[in-house]
Order: sequence, then structure tokens, then C-alpha cells
Amino acid sequence: MATVSELAIAANVDTTGAVDCDGHVLEPIDALKDYLEDAYKDRAIKIHIGDDGLEYFVWDNQISKLSGGGFGGILGAMGDPDIVPSPERTYARGCPLASYDAAARVERLDSEGLSKAILYPTLGLLWEAELEDPEISTAYCRAYNRWIVDMCKDAPKRLYPIAHISLSDVGLAVAELERAVKAGCVGAMIAPYTWTAKAHGHPYYDPFWAKAQELDVPVGLHPSFEPTKFSQHQRFDELRQNEPVDFNFYFDVLVVQSMQQAFVSMFNYGVFEKFPRLKLVVLESQAGWIGYLLDRMDAVWDGPLKATTALKHKPSFYFDRNCWISADPDERALAHIIEHVGVEKFFWASDFPHPDHTDEYIDSLKCLLAPLSRETQQCVMTTNVGKVYKLD
Repeated sequence: MATVSELAIAANVDTTGAVDCDGHVLEPIDALKDYLEDAYKDRAIKIHIGDDGLEYFVWDNQISKLSGGGFGGILGAMGDPDIVPSPERTYARGCPLASYDAAARVERLDSEGLSKAILYPTLGLLWEAELEDPEISTAYCRAYNRWIVDMCKDAPKRLYPIAHISLSDVGLAVAELERAVKAGCVGAMIAPYTWTAKAHGHPYYDPFWAKAQELDVPVGLHPSFEPTKFSQHQRFDELRQNEPVDFNFYFDVLVVQSMQQAFVSMFNYGVFEKFPRLKLVVLESQAGWIGYLLDRMDAVWDGPLKATTALKHKPSFYFDRNCWISADPDERALAHIIEHVGVEKFFWASDFPHPDHTDEYIDSLKCLLAPLSRETQQCVMTTNVGKVYKLD
């Protein structure tokens, strides 16, 4: 949250027309079932009321172990003073209208002075971590992708759908990416883990990266819940995710670690060498670390370990050509990194309506932009994301 003095300094920053590169929806449960093929409707996402009166998500007829009781009721609690589950706090009641209704979302954008929003799922960030079966995972993705395309059709040139793609099976991922993009999605989202246990840069996934390059759409790495056996947060016994996950300090602060591992694997395996027109975006895991990471990758590449990669140039060369990163509006030190890395490499995002960020993101955005030139402000707010996603 910005201080009074910071807000005074940022008072003259004009964010009118900014583009939210990573807003979220809260998917209507009934709609997800309606858009699911008949063959899978008996395995649709649903809500179960437990003996404790709390709601529990059910995917593929199994009660979610990671989400825990009442978790759905806090997913739209951005700005709430607490996020404590209760029987009264249901998923339906906790979903702001703007999280699933196009007209309401546009009204919210207008009230904030924003021009457009690129939309990502919420439940998709949860269920994929508990479904190892590629068939049902891809069926869930298809259902969501159909729904989000139809929702955004009600607000053309204001709301833009992103396809959720599961990497459980590369053939299914390629097919759904092509189908979803042709249906209207402007890009794709993948999780920072893979059920195959193959790194994102592994040659197994080359057909997926080839298709993304062919379609000329950005692929976003987005943080999510993670399967317990793959989680990067299990080093300490008392913090293992064997119990239902909640939004806690430790998990949220370190969410960047799994993202960095997926991201670095793309350089390790030379993905950008093989696919020079591929566009990769790192989302919702802060951006201040990118300066350090590029310096580290370049330094390691300059030594004898260069031979263990498939890169002809320094990693920073490929980042400059192929990659972008989204900043959280409350990153106060980012202004010093933006000029060093390159002003054309950064976006910003609201994360609306999720509870792990403040709802004062416009004020925070102004504070982030205040030290920058007006030209750089415009790049971060609007120009960069518009070019990468080819927005109208």
C-alpha cells in the first residue's frame, strides 16, 4: 500500500488508457459444465458442502485436497480485511460481478480509466495441480476456453481471452492451442510445473513451442497451485503442503521460485534458438528479479558451462528478443531495473479480483511509474503489451 508521501509524488502520473495484462475471472461453475462435452459432464467441476458447512471444490469426482474447505469463498476477496473461510463465505457470494460478467468488467475498467484487460482463469490455477489425467485436464481446458472466448465477445476490443493449456500431453496441448487461438484467444497460459516431470524447455515440448510460433501468439508462464510431489515449497517439514493450501506469507513470497525454474529451462534447452519468433511472457511473479537472473545466466554462459546449453548467444540476447515480464504495481524498486533491462520488456497487471493483492492497484501503479519518463510510463502501461498481444 502506497504511503501518503508516495501518493503525493505520484499525483501527476496519468494512467488513463492503461492495459491490464493479467486480470482474472472467477469461472461460473454451471457454465464450465455447460461448455464441457457430454462425454465428460459426469466428471464436471462442482461444489460439495462438507459436514462443517464449508464448500469444497470437486474435480473429476474427487474432493480437492489442496484447496481446502471454504477456499472458494475468498478467491474474489481482493481488498477484504481478512480472508478467513466460513460457511457464509461461499464461492458464488464471493465472486464480484465484474469477475465473470463482461459488461460489469468493462464498467470497472471505465471507472479505473483502463482501456483493456487480458483475462486469465482462476479455478484453472487450482484444479490442474490435482488432475494427472491428460484427457480430463484437456477437456476442462476446452470448456473454460470456450466460455472465456464467448464472455469476451460481449466486450470486443476491451476484454481479451487467454487460453488455458495443460502440458500433461504435448499432442493434446498442441491441438487445443490451435483450436483456442482460431476461436479467438490472443495467447495461452501454462503452469510452472508439468505432470510429465519434463522441464518446459525439454525437446518433448518442442511441438507446442513450434505451434505457438506458427500461430504467433504469446505463451504466458503463470503461477498456480502445484502438485505436492513437484512443489518447490517442501524443503521444511512444517511447511510441506500435505494439508490444504491457504494464502500464506511463505507460499506467496516464494511463488517466484518455480516460475524461475521453468523459465531458465527454456534457455538451458535452447528453445529460443530453435524457435526464434516464439514469444514468452512471465506473469504474476514480480519482475524485480529479472535483472539479477539475466546477469547470472550471462555470467554462467560465459564460463565452461556454456557447453551444456544449446545457445549461440548470451541468454540476455534471447530475453531481449523473445521474452517479456509483468510487474506487480507495488514493486517500488522496479524503476531502477526497467531502464537497465529495457523499457520495452515490461508490462503491469492488477491481478483483480484475487485476495493476495491490494485493490488499490491504480495508486500503486502510479507510484511505480512516477520515477520514469512519460515515454517509459506509456511503454509499461500500454505500448508493450499492445504490440506483443497484437491488441486492436
